[in-house]
Amino acid sequence: MTQERIFLITVIDTLESIYNGMRRAGEAIVAPLRSGNGPNKFRLSAVDTATTTHDGDDGWAKRPPATVACPRCESDILQHNAYDDIDCPRCVASFDADEFSELELRGLTCPVCRDDMMHGQRHPEAFDIVEWATCNSCRYHWEFKHSYD
Repeated sequence: MTQERIFLITVIDTLESIYNGMRRAGEAIVAPLRSGNGPNKFRLSAVDTATTTHDGDDGWAKRPPATVACPRCESDILQHNAYDDIDCPRCVASFDADEFSELELRGLTCPVCRDDMMHGQRHPEAFDIVEWATCNSCRYHWEFKHSYD
């Protein structure tokens, strides 16, 4: 083999190594942004919530699971979905989903990480239900969507 051929092979091997290293680095950077079947899905917040959170929803149908107090026995009742009936697991108390506002809200559970959420009302004179909730752990945010008419 000639000196020129050895030099050319060395340059090609070096460039190939640099290319493969940069390709692996690029894959490592892009991998978390890809949506897959694993737990590390890249999800964005709902545009309507106008927050700096990482994930979110709006609308009563997407309200996070709520824990309310049973007016008969004071135990916690978990309502998984906003339209589910509210049945006490300890006594015979049963309420329609429409009666949610009449019960004492004890908390909302984040649907992403299952931690307790901060929640509140923006218009207590207009609505007697929770209007927003934010999880401080994973930054999930939910908003009750309504018109201002």
